[in-house]
Amino acid sequence: MNQTCLSLSDVRRFLLAWIGASLLGVMQPAVAANQPKQGDRPNVLFIIIDDHPAHMVSVLNESIVKTPNMERLAKRGTWFTHAYNAAPVCAASRAAFITGVHPSNSGAYNNPNGWKRTDRPIAQAESVHGLFLRNGYLTAGFGKIDHTPWQWDTLADFTPGYRVGHRNDPKAESYSDAQLAEFIIPETLRIPKPDYLATRFGALPDDWDRDDPKKMQEDTQHANRAITFLQQDHEQPFFLTVGFWRPHSERIVPKRYFDLYPLDEIEIPKSFKEGDLEDVPEPGKFWATRLGIHEAVMEADLLREYLRSFYAATSYIDEQIGRVLDALDASPYADNTVVVLAGDNGFHGGEKTHWSKFALWEQTNRVVFTIAVPGQPQQYRQTPVSLIDIYPTLLTLCGLEKPTRQTLGGIDLAPILKGEAKERGKPVLSTYTRGNHTVRDNRYRYIRYANGDEELYDHETDPYEWKNLANNPDLAEVKKRLRKWLPKRDAPAIGNGADWKDALK
Repeated sequence: MNQTCLSLSDVRRFLLAWIGASLLGVMQPAVAANQPKQGDRPNVLFIIIDDHPAHMVSVLNESIVKTPNMERLAKRGTWFTHAYNAAPVCAASRAAFITGVHPSNSGAYNNPNGWKRTDRPIAQAESVHGLFLRNGYLTAGFGKIDHTPWQWDTLADFTPGYRVGHRNDPKAESYSDAQLAEFIIPETLRIPKPDYLATRFGALPDDWDRDDPKKMQEDTQHANRAITFLQQDHEQPFFLTVGFWRPHSERIVPKRYFDLYPLDEIEIPKSFKEGDLEDVPEPGKFWATRLGIHEAVMEADLLREYLRSFYAATSYIDEQIGRVLDALDASPYADNTVVVLAGDNGFHGGEKTHWSKFALWEQTNRVVFTIAVPGQPQQYRQTPVSLIDIYPTLLTLCGLEKPTRQTLGGIDLAPILKGEAKERGKPVLSTYTRGNHTVRDNRYRYIRYANGDEELYDHETDPYEWKNLANNPDLAEVKKRLRKWLPKRDAPAIGNGADWKDALK
């Protein structure tokens, strides 16, 4: 995020958040006579991770990455093997699952789109946190929940004193290259493309996240805040959201996480194929190559090191998830808390010469997603589901009515969680910038760009989307069937990002 002057309202938001953070653990909200008490309704623990490829987990044995705590979650609930975001970019994805409104209806398509900073109807939508707060829940949020530039827009949806935002206390997350070089283990710092800082990675000394708060990275700090919260007595039911920033695209974590993955054991993923843009239309090629990261990584011969940094950062976040789960399991809330884990969007690691999100392929749209409900069966479900389903599902699980300010676009997954159903009932829609959509059903991914270009992939025979079948006349009926799920209208874009050529501004 570029440095900009803060408005008076922004200053007030930051001051209020700072005051709230300082009161955490001291201030306990009073429980009104008509408010529910702890035990009346289930609690919610919602954990969000950032820019994470869904296959980089040990749950499905698709990768060498070690995520024992995600495995632990998979064993206590429903793990959705084919879950997708509503948009493959932080702001739009988070706006969608926080409001339950799809980008094609809200106009929040891209990172410059703050959904509450508009005169459109979406600005009046009731966030999932606001709805729970209105229904007597203590709502707490630590870390990245809304996209960073817009995170204080929803401050009123959290109980006063229980919201600490992303970069509230930046530490290593905001250092320049020169500053990083002062404390990162020198031989580990890598900056494949200096003019795009989000590609840098390196190892911190192993004491960095141990005992010294002056050194702790913010994801460790947010885990600590969640642990403290779970160790407290709460009279109200609570909705606790913990937003971890990593793995993201700047992967700087302590050395012990890199040591889990010796460099000589890193193999090129099966999904990686050189020259895989030959049958991709112009918008897809543009998104894949605009940042130039692939060329920088390959020219510097850093492919294996880059992948290793992704694995290390993922294991770091998995450990923070485990620490929070330990606190929950040791608390009196363990048997009455719904746990949700979701990644906001996927991420390419060289597939289609792409090293980011901002695209409509499987790798950018498929996310980690699991819901664990005490007393309900452990299972793996392959039916495609969407993060936009989180809002209506939590309402059912907690016995709350739908919001009246907006129509929720997702599907209630409670019947699947209970083992009463196996299918969501319709394909998943994902959108990136106005007029560009992808539809995913049990077998096919169909992409339709705003200029009319198309892609079609058969996941039964082509799981890595190497062969575009859009021009195959034998599949014309498949395209026709999937087109029916495209939105009937595309809402005007909020702010920037209406056209695919502006997609990354």
